Amino acid sequence: MTDNIRKKVANYLFLAMIVSSFVLFEPAPYDLLMILFIIAGFLFSFYKFTKSTFIPLLTICIFLVSNVLSLFFIEKIGVSYLFTGITFYLALTWVAFVGVGQYLRHENVQWIIKGYLISACISAGIGILAYLQVLPNEDLFLMYGRAKALFKDPNVFGPFLVMPALFAIAMTESREATTFKKMVYFLSFLVLTTGIVVSFSRAAWGNYAISLLLFLFILKREFIKKRIKTFTLLLLVGIPALIYFIQTPIVEDLIVSRLSYQNYDNDRFDTQRAAFTTGLLNPFGVGSGQSDSVFQYSPHSLYARVFTENGVVGFLSLVVLVLISIIKAYQSYWASKDEDGNIYLVIFAALIGLAFNSLFVDTLHWRNFWFLLALAWVPIGSQVNRN
Repeated sequence: MTDNIRKKVANYLFLAMIVSSFVLFEPAPYDLLMILFIIAGFLFSFYKFTKSTFIPLLTICIFLVSNVLSLFFIEKIGVSYLFTGITFYLALTWVAFVGVGQYLRHENVQWIIKGYLISACISAGIGILAYLQVLPNEDLFLMYGRAKALFKDPNVFGPFLVMPALFAIAMTESREATTFKKMVYFLSFLVLTTGIVVSFSRAAWGNYAISLLLFLFILKREFIKKRIKTFTLLLLVGIPALIYFIQTPIVEDLIVSRLSYQNYDNDRFDTQRAAFTTGLLNPFGVGSGQSDSVFQYSPHSLYARVFTENGVVGFLSLVVLVLISIIKAYQSYWASKDEDGNIYLVIFAALIGLAFNSLFVDTLHWRNFWFLLALAWVPIGSQVNRN
């Protein structure tokens, strides 16, 4: 792949990521762009896979086979076929990102991630302004008084902002970034953090807290001075600004309310217990997308849904995919020989947070879930081994 083609591919995926937060209606612009990209990748042989990607590819194939096998046990055919089709499409986005990522330079991959950052900042800005009631038709961007921007649910909006928030704070440590750019990145970090707050998603808060703490406290010896500067900036500016914001009456009351036990929590946990019990009684699953009709309530957990719908093999294959992706990102961070490898730390921390988030929210059909899983297997650091 020539440098010119690399740039065009990177620019196309940059555009796809910029519109990735505009998902109020489906198929979303991101989906249309990715479907075209997936097809073009196969037609023009844009994809390349190394030995290191064999195991995750095999794991995804096993997971998809479990989805197909579960169709033999379904009750509502239409729902399962559509649900399975979406799962296959999102798995193919993983294939596309990983396949083309083996060709791209590290600066191309960073450019794509910056598209995600821009999209997240736009989305966070819409959510914050709508919550503060300074946008016309703000109800379009809110749900039950919680910010959701152009997502369908605040519980999807909040977690979407976590990885780019970590990326933004990581870029403030980049030696290549000018002082002005570092200020822009830090401002982006503050905007994204505020967006996560006004989503009032408890799972997103936990996701962010875990991810940010992991990012801040895992570091190489040579980056200690830069991380101390980051801590200082957070202590002097970030934390005071956040405390001031959440203490305003319009925010504080809803935070206190959200931190208390909700009436529907019993329904969620009861459904999750029923889902795991059903999974034990149906080793091949009850069929993709069948949980809602079987239990008359969504399991609100990735693990509960996959276990009851796709059986033991489907559950184990997906859990293995998540675990090996986390391990791969962690290993790549320590193996990288320059600060570009810091992005692997972002991916590692964000994946851990998302794995936690998935305990309480069904993340299987989240586009950023599959994008993050893919990034763990893409060479990003300029000196990372590509074999």
